[in-house]
Amino acid sequence: MLKSEVSRGARPKRSLVGRAEFPSTLEGQIEEICRDLAVQVKRMRQLQEQADELRATLHEWAGADSFARTD
Repeated sequence: MLKSEVSRGARPKRSLVGRAEFPSTLEGQIEEICRDLAVQVKRMRQLQEQADELRATLHEWAGADSFARTD
């Protein structure tokens, strides 16, 4: 059997109508995931700001460029 035949047979065909209408339970789960992601992004921003502040303070204390950002 050819590889292309296997990969085509492995995926069931989905109708576009079924993809557009999610059950309310699934919609609720997606909304919860979106909220959780928003919280995580906010926390990551806060941590990045704290890291930047710490880096600046260390740079001032060291008086050198040894703590320059590399990203």
